[in-house]
This record gives sequence, C-alpha cells and structure tokens, in this order.
Amino acid sequence: MQRLPLLVASALLLFIASCNGPADEGLLPPESGISAAEMQEPSADASPESVATEEAGTDPAATASPTSTPLPSPTATETTLPAPSPTGTPTLIPTATPSPTLTVTPEPPTPTATPTATPTATAADTPPQPSPTPTLTAAPPQPSPTPTLTAVPTATAIPAAVFVRSHTTYAADYQLVLVGELVNGGAFEVYGVRVQARFYSGKGEQIADAEAPAAFGKLDAERTAPFRMVVDVDPTAVESYELDLFFDEFTIAEYRELEVSAVAVVERGGRVAVVGRLHNPHETALTSIRVAATFYDEAGEVAEVVELPMFGETITPGAELPFEIPLQEAGRTYAHLHVQAQGQLSLF
Repeated sequence: MQRLPLLVASALLLFIASCNGPADEGLLPPESGISAAEMQEPSADASPESVATEEAGTDPAATASPTSTPLPSPTATETTLPAPSPTGTPTLIPTATPSPTLTVTPEPPTPTATPTATPTATAADTPPQPSPTPTLTAAPPQPSPTPTLTAVPTATAIPAAVFVRSHTTYAADYQLVLVGELVNGGAFEVYGVRVQARFYSGKGEQIADAEAPAAFGKLDAERTAPFRMVVDVDPTAVESYELDLFFDEFTIAEYRELEVSAVAVVERGGRVAVVGRLHNPHETALTSIRVAATFYDEAGEVAEVVELPMFGETITPGAELPFEIPLQEAGRTYAHLHVQAQGQLSLF
C-alpha cells in the first residue's frame, strides 16, 4: 500500500515525458535508484502512483514536468484493487466496441398456430427472413348459423283443408245470428260445404244446434265463401259454441263464377241496399244464380253476411244482369265489403 502513491506519480511523469517527445527520455538519471524490475510494467500490487512517488523522492530534477509545482500527496482513501492475475502481470482487457451497424437480437420464436403471433427479423446484417404467412385454416372454422324460415316475418300459413277463417254472432229479433267466412286451403275444389254449430250455456250444457250451407255450391282452391246461420235460441243464454265442417269432393252439377262490377251501397225509399251488375264471361248460359255480400270491420274480421238467391234468372254468355241486395239494418256501418256471385251450368 505504501508503493501505490509512488506508482501513480511515476505514471504521471511518464505520460508528461511522452508528450514532450523523445528528447526527454534521457532525463532520468542513472543513479535514480530504480532497478530494472521497477522500470517494467507495474505489477497488479504496485500502482503507478507509488513508483512515481519514489522516483520523485530520489531525484527531483529527473521529472520533466513543465510545471514546477510538486505533486500533492495522495489521500489515504483506500481503493479496492482488482484481483491479481496468476502471472502477476496485469492483463489489459480491451473494451468491446459494438459495431455501429450490427444489432444483435435473439432468434425469433417459432410461430404458433395463432395467426396473430407472426414474428419478424430485426438484425441489420442478417438477410431478412420471409414472415410466416397466416392462413385461414390456423383456427378451426366456426359453423355458420343455420338460417331458419322464421327469420323473415311471413303470412300465416293456410291449412291444407277447408276451414273457418273468421266468424262472429249477434242478436236479432230474439234469435242468434252466426256469420263467417270459409277458406279452401286445399289443392282441389270441394262442393256442398256445410257448417254445423253446437251452442252451450254457462254450465257447459248444449242448448241448441244448427246447420247452414256455404253461399255457393262450389268452393275452388284458395277461394273464399261466406255463410250465414240463424239459430232459434235465446242469445243471452249462449256462452260458447263449436263449429264443424262437412263437404263433398265430387258432384254431378257444374258451377261457374260470375264477374261482379259497379258495386255500391245506396238508399232507396228509406231502405239501404247493395247494388251492382253481373257479367257472364263463359260460353254457356248459367242459372240458379246466387249473390252474396260479406261486410268486414276495421280489423278485417267478418261482421255481416247477406245473400240473394236469383233462382228464376238465367244469364246467357256475354250478357249482364243487375242485382240489388236489401240490408235489414240501415244504421249499421262497416269498413268495406266484398260481393261474389256464382251460377250453375244450364242444361237447356
């Protein structure tokens, strides 16, 4: 530890001498007392400060420092020295200077099956590696939802049979009147459609029954026909009723529909009537003509049905025939009405 300041001072003197050039190399006197071993590189346990101090103490004139100010004495602060090398000679470890153009990065991890974990190379001197291309099959495909027929609102399906679409009852002259509309939801025409009704009291007892035919003898597929039934029962005693339908699939009679035009509701002599004209577009004459008018409320439900039989009339091919259907209750109002007519093929 006492030689450490001498080595430090000696190193400083050597540095100053090297700055002044080779002419200063002879300034060190031969009698300086420094042995040949001490003139070599200092060992790990002898610092340059101690060598310089000894030389300064031996011959002050041997220093070639441009200044005459003596070196200050080193402080007593201890400095932790590195561990000595096995040979006793300090080994200079060069400082690794990183290349300004080389950036070392770890090797990119192996890409997984997830499409989003795609690594990219960042080393400047390494040729760029192609990035793994994500595929659409990396993740298992999700099944598409099966579309359903109920996704888009549709109209109510028509049953594949004859059924009652709408019906209602009202009291008239101490009787019960039942009116409604039939629909043929099947694929073929039917004939002689009949409606049977059973009426029950509040106690569930059957108190009346009745039957009424459809307004027309033939009901084509996807066509409508009204019916009207008058029941001889106290309307106030009826709590509920049930309906049944019957029809024939064949008949010997042939029916044709008539065209209806110029329909209007008029008042004549204090009476209200539905008037219009019938036209026969067929090549044969028609007889046993029946005309029916169906009245609907604001909701499109049947409110009233009136029928007009014209059994004594015959309408020839291409001819027209006027009609007038009287209404019993002039004070009743309806949203709209629909008039239909049908005739039977005349054999004469």
